[in-house]
Amino acid sequence: MRVDIVGGGPAGLFLASRLRDDEVADDVRVYERDLPDASAGWAVVFPEGSLDQLSSVDPKVFAGIERVGTSWTKVEIRCRGSRYLVEGNRFHGIGRDALLTVLRERAEELGVSLRYGQESADHTGADLVVGADGLNSTVRAAHEQDFGPAIEQGSFWYGWFGVEVTAPTFAYIFVDTEWGLFQAYVYPSGQSWSSLIFYVSEETWQSSGMSTMDVEETMRFCERVFADHLDGRPIMRRGPAWSRFRHLRCASWHTDDTVLIGDAAHTAHWSIGSGTRLAIEDAIALAAQLRDQRDDVPDALARYEKVRRDRVEQFQDAALLSERYFDNVGRYLDYEPIQFAYQLTARSWRITFADIARRDPDFIRRFNAWFHGRATGTPTAIAPSPVFAPARIGGLELANRVVATEPTEGVGLLLDVPPAPGRPSATVVAATGLEPGLAAARAAGHHLALLDLSARPVGALLALPPAGELAVLRAHWPAELPVGTVLGLSAGCDTVAATEALVELARTLQLSETDVVLLRPTAGDPPRPGQVLQAADAVRNETGLTVIVDDALRTLDAADTAIAAGRTDLCVLRFDLNLSTVREA
Repeated sequence: MRVDIVGGGPAGLFLASRLRDDEVADDVRVYERDLPDASAGWAVVFPEGSLDQLSSVDPKVFAGIERVGTSWTKVEIRCRGSRYLVEGNRFHGIGRDALLTVLRERAEELGVSLRYGQESADHTGADLVVGADGLNSTVRAAHEQDFGPAIEQGSFWYGWFGVEVTAPTFAYIFVDTEWGLFQAYVYPSGQSWSSLIFYVSEETWQSSGMSTMDVEETMRFCERVFADHLDGRPIMRRGPAWSRFRHLRCASWHTDDTVLIGDAAHTAHWSIGSGTRLAIEDAIALAAQLRDQRDDVPDALARYEKVRRDRVEQFQDAALLSERYFDNVGRYLDYEPIQFAYQLTARSWRITFADIARRDPDFIRRFNAWFHGRATGTPTAIAPSPVFAPARIGGLELANRVVATEPTEGVGLLLDVPPAPGRPSATVVAATGLEPGLAAARAAGHHLALLDLSARPVGALLALPPAGELAVLRAHWPAELPVGTVLGLSAGCDTVAATEALVELARTLQLSETDVVLLRPTAGDPPRPGQVLQAADAVRNETGLTVIVDDALRTLDAADTAIAAGRTDLCVLRFDLNLSTVREA
């Protein structure tokens, strides 16, 4: 079999080696437009676990990467004069040039034909053509109708540089300036320099004047902005510098005799450091399918895509959440440094409170003590996790932050159920029959009244705010007790436009003396699990309203994860807490 691979990056080179080592193809050709000594950017990062599969598939390549690069376990967060070190996964950084050298030497050892300086080639006679040529793939462009690519461009500018500093670990740096917020990410390479990524909003890009500067001028400007963090060292450049990230998803990754891998098929925002990982995993999966189905290439390609697509899309979703975090990090700059550090660590939503506690128990001990001390006003050294901290909604005090929708012992708030004497409880009152509904709720002993607006879309509520109903709600409820609203969110509630509309509505409700909003999925067009919580993050941190989230959360860890990061104040948990059942068992 003859396989032509277009693109001599990590995906293409490693796939070529696998096809030769597994004796899948006797003729493997790699076409790369650049020469072998062309600079290939700065360092790439492999998170913990991403090299495990590589170590079993090709121990020689794994050993080379381990030997040339460097590893670390801590990440450092610097913001407004504070510095926090958080113990995390083990990471491994390696210069991209060094990585390509390891992969190129292995490919040559296995008899791969490496053809550098060839941007295009005649693939007549090839049994399979592989597009491993990155985001600007010529292979994908030649079959655009088959692959169905969709590209969306991010709004922030980023630049990938180097700096003559030997960073000991990965550092996230946030610097306030008169022009806006500047973000930087510095990480080791295993060499005498470190990689450096700058990230700025379009507004900051314009207001700082960087939009009118040439690349060298932007570098000198950033040296001044980050002088205190880069030891005054100069910034270095290789090739193009500034761009806006492009998100690529393809309807299909293959035809009968052509397939895409790595960034030619999909991209994931660089802030989760998984682009090279996904590319190499693609190569491993494709080689395995071609080995097992070598007599049926179209079937092998279909199986490869089926095996890989779900995992890749999970990483793309996590990367999008991470990107949104950094795009909106201004919401959180006033957080206490320890909570800011926690939230950044958990930004992709794939890392839970329990994960961080396992990786850095001392950090979580200090975090719990801080969180509980803030909630109670009493300093403490030892405290339970955030879900067990008391909460206050107006004049209502809650023992913890768990909300239940059925009679349950020990929760902080019972929602819409007959309360036990003295138990904090909330009632959801329909807009129709509002006054008698409130009178009945008060007579029953409820402590929080929520006006049910969940059947009305956010857009309709913005067009016709329920000011009159809210006035009735407030007028017919004790002044010392809080009132709120229930909003129903539909699919797509986490998009930028939908989130902005929701925040605008929340501000409108706030003007009508609303103390709290309960966000839950609509019945007719429910969002995916997690989307309501994403929208809640914006509402809570843009308006300061108390937020309760009902988003299919079933574990205390899920609630801790959301509450610790400041995405919500209270969580509805939908699991069986019937203590009599537990005792009988």
